[in-house]
Amino acid sequence: MRLFKLFSLCIVLMGTLSASAAFAAADPPFPILGEKPKHVIITSTPPNDQAVSKAVWMPGINDGYVPQGLTVAEGSVLIAGYQSTSTAVDGGPCRIFRIDPASGKTTGWFDMPASCKHAGGMAYVGKGILVVGDTRRLYKIHMEKAFADRNTQKAMQAELMLAGKLKASSLAYDGDKNLFLCSYSKKAEDSHGWYIPLSAFNLPNASTVGVTEAAAVLTFPVPAISQGAAFDVKGNLWMTQSGSRSGALTRLDPKTGAVRAKYDMIIGIEDISFDKNGHVWAVSEAGSIRWSRWTATFPVVFAMDVKKLVPAAQ
Repeated sequence: MRLFKLFSLCIVLMGTLSASAAFAAADPPFPILGEKPKHVIITSTPPNDQAVSKAVWMPGINDGYVPQGLTVAEGSVLIAGYQSTSTAVDGGPCRIFRIDPASGKTTGWFDMPASCKHAGGMAYVGKGILVVGDTRRLYKIHMEKAFADRNTQKAMQAELMLAGKLKASSLAYDGDKNLFLCSYSKKAEDSHGWYIPLSAFNLPNASTVGVTEAAAVLTFPVPAISQGAAFDVKGNLWMTQSGSRSGALTRLDPKTGAVRAKYDMIIGIEDISFDKNGHVWAVSEAGSIRWSRWTATFPVVFAMDVKKLVPAAQ
């Protein structure tokens, strides 16, 4: 009777009986560092779990933060989240968390300005500068000042408004002089990526009028429901696609957007970033309080060795 009650509670919290695969995978074949969120009772082993080299519980889950943007910066992993516990509220106050990938400990955090509601993408562009992407705005931030003050009042260097078709649903830095922006859409015809010069922050009307797609030095279609983007050390463009029932990691041609490889991933996978070892870090929003009724639960920041990934079946 006791076991039956426990199983029934899992069903209530996690959704329908279609989550049986998640229940069977309660113990992933790798340790998860950090503090386990209080409400998470089942951890689903993600597809391609053989490639996972490190895993850390996402900070802020207990406080209702939904994981979004991610970037590797100066040996740390930074993750952005917006605060919402309701499926009807698609945005809220944004916070940036910093974790030590070796220990899994949270080493800092800071709050974004009130104008930030989603923080869907992040990119570290070097020299202590972090760029955070909201849907229609980019924020250029002095990272250490922000973590020291736990806000951006003194750390904010510039803002860039996005107009026209431009959206920063995901964000990456090409390692040279351009940011790569992507618009999220469920329709392939509305999914695009743009290379926007970092120098656009210096335009006279950057924080008011902003820029449109006319400022792009290159644009091309990207897969629908794209959620994150990053460049590896060879310059390849990688992107994630996900929803409540699917997840994928794709490698694209950085000049045309043509898909070169595709790998199955955990549902709800969001932003990604590569570390110095060539491993790709990712985070999933599946299991945040807002999405705790999905059929899988994995509110985890994790790294994968791309050499161990198995391509998706064609």
